[in-house]
Amino acid sequence: MSVLERASALAVAVVPPLPAPSWGLWRRQLAAAVRLELKKGFRGRRVLGVVLLASMPVAIFALHALFNSPDDPANVGEVAWHFAGLYQAFIMRLVLFFGCVLVFGNLIRRELLDRSLHFYFLAPVRRELLAAAKYLTGLVVTLSVFGAATVASFFLAYAGYDGAAARRFIFDGPGLGHLGAYLGVTALACLGYGAVFLAAGFFTKSPALPAVTVFGWENLHFLLPPALKKISVIHYLQGLCPVPISQGPLAILADAPSPWVAVPGLLGLTLVLLFLSAWKIRRMEILYTED
Repeated sequence: MSVLERASALAVAVVPPLPAPSWGLWRRQLAAAVRLELKKGFRGRRVLGVVLLASMPVAIFALHALFNSPDDPANVGEVAWHFAGLYQAFIMRLVLFFGCVLVFGNLIRRELLDRSLHFYFLAPVRRELLAAAKYLTGLVVTLSVFGAATVASFFLAYAGYDGAAARRFIFDGPGLGHLGAYLGVTALACLGYGAVFLAAGFFTKSPALPAVTVFGWENLHFLLPPALKKISVIHYLQGLCPVPISQGPLAILADAPSPWVAVPGLLGLTLVLLFLSAWKIRRMEILYTED
């Protein structure tokens, strides 16, 4: 036996092999990474822009409730229709979209600007877990902030009208079902757009270009032929809204997908994009170049 072979055998005998990774270890590492990301990246000024964006629809409904006359003849059906219009045109298309750009689009970009990403790569943690931790961190932030904004906006929308009729609609009628549907759409928007912009952060240097591109595609959705509508996130989100609204006289009509198609479709898109993010981070090299 050669000297090298004897040394290798001695090393194996003296140093016990490392234990194989387990689901429990990965779960603890994932939870620790999420806690670190929340403490490091989402407090103070860094989360202020997201909170201000989420507060815009709340402020609109609060001002409407403040200055609206309680004797307004509008019924709760009209209020539900007005809320659906503002939710789909403003909250879903602008607030949720740009909120996900701010949160998920900067998860990797911020690390590169702070020159801190290599510290994660030096830790004994699988890089795929790091990508998952960043995505889960973004979900915690967006679901908390925008979910609360959706609930507040919904109740404020009915605050300026007849209280008894509003209570009957919300608690004895379809109101709570509408709120649950809007919360589900908000959650799916965060899931889908979050996966889009997390992946964009791995493949582009800045979230600006993919944000503008996706925003243009999503807002031209009503002009797209039915086959192309199916590859836009907004197509599935609109189909899940409880109160449909008109897309205008120029819109090209297409059948709205059922919840049994829309929800698995968005979840499938999310999984594909997360797989791409995990594949990219596994092969990522740190090059701190000047912008």
